[in-house]
Amino acid sequence: MTKPHEDPAGERFYSKDYWDIVFEQLGKRALFKVSMVVLAFLYASAIYAPLIANDKPYVLEAIDYKAYKSATSLMSATTSSVARILKQTPEEYLESRGADAPPTLAEAMGVERDALALKVAVMEAALPEEDHAALEALLAEVDGVLLTYKGGDQAAALEAANVAKKTARALKKEYKATPPTLEGEPATGKTLVPKKSYPLLASLSPFAIFIMVFWLLVMLWPLWNRLVNSVLLGGDRERVRKARGFKTLFAFGVPALCAIVWLIGNGWGGGAFAVGPYKSGLTSGDIVATSEPVFPLLVYGFAETHSEESFRPPTWTHDSAISEEGYYEYGFRVPVADSVTGYMPPPTPTVVRVAEPERNAGMRHAMGTDELGRDFLVRLLWGGQVSLSVGILSAFLLTMIGVVMGSVAGYFGGWIDIGIMRMIEVLQSIPAFFLILVVMAFTDPEVVPPIMAIVVVIALVRWTGVARLVRGEFLRLREAEFVLAANALGFRSGRTIFRHVLPNAISPIIVSAAFSVAAGILTESAISFLGFGIQHPGASWGSLVNESRSPEHWWVQVFPGVVIFITVTCYNLAGDALRDALDPKLKD
Repeated sequence: MTKPHEDPAGERFYSKDYWDIVFEQLGKRALFKVSMVVLAFLYASAIYAPLIANDKPYVLEAIDYKAYKSATSLMSATTSSVARILKQTPEEYLESRGADAPPTLAEAMGVERDALALKVAVMEAALPEEDHAALEALLAEVDGVLLTYKGGDQAAALEAANVAKKTARALKKEYKATPPTLEGEPATGKTLVPKKSYPLLASLSPFAIFIMVFWLLVMLWPLWNRLVNSVLLGGDRERVRKARGFKTLFAFGVPALCAIVWLIGNGWGGGAFAVGPYKSGLTSGDIVATSEPVFPLLVYGFAETHSEESFRPPTWTHDSAISEEGYYEYGFRVPVADSVTGYMPPPTPTVVRVAEPERNAGMRHAMGTDELGRDFLVRLLWGGQVSLSVGILSAFLLTMIGVVMGSVAGYFGGWIDIGIMRMIEVLQSIPAFFLILVVMAFTDPEVVPPIMAIVVVIALVRWTGVARLVRGEFLRLREAEFVLAANALGFRSGRTIFRHVLPNAISPIIVSAAFSVAAGILTESAISFLGFGIQHPGASWGSLVNESRSPEHWWVQVFPGVVIFITVTCYNLAGDALRDALDPKLKD
């Protein structure tokens, strides 16, 4: 007796479904595979940009003397503020308070008390346990002041506040601590203890964790998919097909679980574009590391500036060399004294911060810098997050709109079809790019984030092509036997459209979506290049090209332009391959 899925000779076989044939056809196209590898790399570089290029260290064990000094100084000032507020009557406070001040005198003192608690927490984090008692006692004194005032005795509360003010001043002198100097002189004052932190990881948001884990699963899909198919499913093709939904759920569920765990343990993160003080603090000695900090591969922040290296060429080029004094040594930027006055431009020495490559190292700024001395490679990596996400999101949104409008027009026909087609013709009669620019010009970036405005505008203008394509497919399929059978069985129109007709029209929609991603990236780049898109400190590939239009700063146009060209070319090649693989008439 022949076993299931085996022929009489004992060899395994299976019948291929439509998607098996499609994937087999795609596997035969070398350009498709190369395009997908390149796109996977580009998306990975953008998604993992915070881990690759950042001025925050992964691990830092250090003493932040600057933060401690600031907290110590402000502790006394905050306590004095409580006494100053209590010198006023509630009526006097209401007359003199500013627009943003708390509405009542009691609430104003509460704000100062919370500020004091924050300063105490910063100090306690850097002090050994035995030094916490005096600080806690000061906080208790201020709490007593508030309780006394709320009890109705403002005079006694003011007297207690003056006592607390004297205590704070005494503690300010007693808890003074200075860092060791760069010349080697030891620290003085209170002995502070190092704190181990993970600044870079703490700055990541749950959404960033979701995307990172999801893309890791996508990148490793060939490995874990083959392992699941062979080990857990025993290579049974029927079981493999049925498991596709569970694999999709796994690919989205695991990242979602990681994001939830991250939110519970770390909160919302510290902001992607926040500039960290760690490098400058470690360089100046305000932050003293007790062990070697671990920085990313590229140690520059997204918005970190080196004004002395404004528009510096890529540091592997000949003309980028800078002397120790701060003068360019070769090329057109070599300083020349004025022929009449003999005036020589003052030098601007290059500041090499902690963990950065040396002044003229080839990898210091591998793609040069912009006007503010920000590393161009770092901004190119981070800018990919905007450009690539605009392409994906705009393609998804315009495809959804086009599918709904085209499905309704093609299925129902009649006056509905006529109305939708006239609306499409009106939109297509207006130049799409001009319409997008007009809408962006009247969009307030403070009300609507530019990236969301670009996505929505592109989708609302470019959905017409998908709608016409879907309408044509529905006109072809609505008279098919399975549609007539569904109508005869009394199925609702929505069920017939989205569960029976649409799956049979999905192939050209996928191809159109692939081309729409490339079109969205090009459109966003053009909008940002013209100044209507992403605003500083944010960046996209299009806005980076607009950093300078001078041919002397060639790297500003070359590197973003090459990346845009490669991305759009890969999407077009992938779209061509999908079109051929999904078209049964073009099967090999």
